Amino acid sequence: MNQYLLDILPVEDFIPILLEFRRVLKEGGRIVLANMTKGERWLNQIYEEIYKLKPPLLAGCRGVMAQPFLKEIGFSQFRREFVSQLGFPSEVVRGVKGNGSC
Repeated sequence: MNQYLLDILPVEDFIPILLEFRRVLKEGGRIVLANMTKGERWLNQIYEEIYKLKPPLLAGCRGVMAQPFLKEIGFSQFRREFVSQLGFPSEVVRGVKGNGSC
């Protein structure tokens, strides 16, 4: 499991890092990522506006959607859950390496 890493990294680093996670997983292994995500409701979108105006207020974190990157490198069988705590938008995404079943 990885928590709140993608939202602080440059987008160009996502694939190399996720490929390394994939490399160390056995076929059918699961990856679980928790990160700040794009807001689904107006309250959640406040954080995106704060990031646009002054990123240091959010420690440089911004909303990302992890599933498209996982799909690009061969993960499948996705599950995604949106979580909001005091309006802070997070997602928990699970993917399976290859076509293994879980």
